[in-house]
Amino acid sequence: MPPQILSKNSFLAAFCLFASACFGAEPVIPRFVIGPPGKTELTAYRQMIEHPDAWAKLRPHVGALLCTAGGLNKQYPNDAELKTAMESLKKIGIPLEFEVGALKEWAKTGEKTYLAQTKEWDRIIQSGGDVRWFSMDEPFINSREHQKVSRENNRDMEFAADETVIFMDLVRKNYPNIMIGDIEGFPYLSADELIQWIDLLQAKLKAKGVRGLDFFRVDTNWMNFVARNIQGDWRDLRKIELHCKKIGLPFSVIYWAANYPAAVGRGVGNDRTWYTGMMQMAYDYDFMGGRPDQYVIESWVGAPKKTLPETDPFSFAGGALDFAERFVVKKPDVK
Repeated sequence: MPPQILSKNSFLAAFCLFASACFGAEPVIPRFVIGPPGKTELTAYRQMIEHPDAWAKLRPHVGALLCTAGGLNKQYPNDAELKTAMESLKKIGIPLEFEVGALKEWAKTGEKTYLAQTKEWDRIIQSGGDVRWFSMDEPFINSREHQKVSRENNRDMEFAADETVIFMDLVRKNYPNIMIGDIEGFPYLSADELIQWIDLLQAKLKAKGVRGLDFFRVDTNWMNFVARNIQGDWRDLRKIELHCKKIGLPFSVIYWAANYPAAVGRGVGNDRTWYTGMMQMAYDYDFMGGRPDQYVIESWVGAPKKTLPETDPFSFAGGALDFAERFVVKKPDVK
C-alpha cells in the first residue's frame, strides 16, 4: 500500500470531513461539473487548461473539471509541463475530479483496482493537482458484465458491493481529503435495482466502519427508452433521485447526447447534434421535475469536435455555458 499522500490543503480538508462526520453536515459537491470530449487524444483538456480566456464566462459556473488521471498524465508526460498545467487550474480556481475504476475487468478485485491506479493519481497530486473528488466508474455494472458472478439471489450485486467497500476503504484511509461517489448506468440497471444497490452498498460501508458515498451519479442512456422501447423512463430516474434525497445522499446526473452515436451512424450527426441532444435531455428531465443536486456535462463520444471558444454555441464550452445559464442558474422550483 502506498504511503498516505495529501495535498497541501489536506489538513483543512480532513478537518472538514471530520466535522461533517461529527456534526452531521453533508459533504459539499460542486453543483456543475464538466468533462470535455475524451474519446480520442483528450486534447480538449489541454485546450481548456491552457486557454482559460476562451471560456471566461463559463468558468464561474464550473465547480470541477472531470477527467481520468491516466488521460491527464498522457497529455502531460513532461513533469514540468504537468506542474505548470496544475498551477494554471489553481489560478483560475478549478479543482479536479477523477473518474476512477473501483472494480474493473482489468483488475478483478477492489484492492487490485486501487493499486493499479495510485501511481497515476499520485503523480498529479504531487505536481500540485487540486484533486477533490473520485467518481467510481460503474462497479455494479462491471460485476454484472465482466466478473462472471451468478445473478442468482443478487450474488453479483453482493460481490460488487463487497469489493467496492474494499476499494473505498483504501481510498478513505490513504486519500482522506478526497470525496468518493458512484456512477451507475440507467436503464441498463432498473430504478429498483439501483435503489437496492445504493442501500446495500451504504449498509455494507456502515457495517465495516467506512464512511458512505458522498454522492450517487446516474449515467442515463435515454435513447433506450425514448427510441428503443427498453425499460425505464424519466419518471424512473426521478424515482432514484427522490430515494437519494430521502436518505440524504447527494444526487448527480450526467447530461449528454445519447442520440449522437446513432445520428453519426446515419450520417446526420455533428456538433449541433451534441448540443441539441444534451439540451433535450435537460428539458425532458426538468419537465418531469428533475432537480439533481449536481449537473454533469460529460462526453465520451468524441463530440463536439470543437472544444473552444464559448462564443461558438455548438462548441463544448459554448453548449456548457448555455446549459449552465438555463438549468444550473435557474429560478426556484415551480410548485
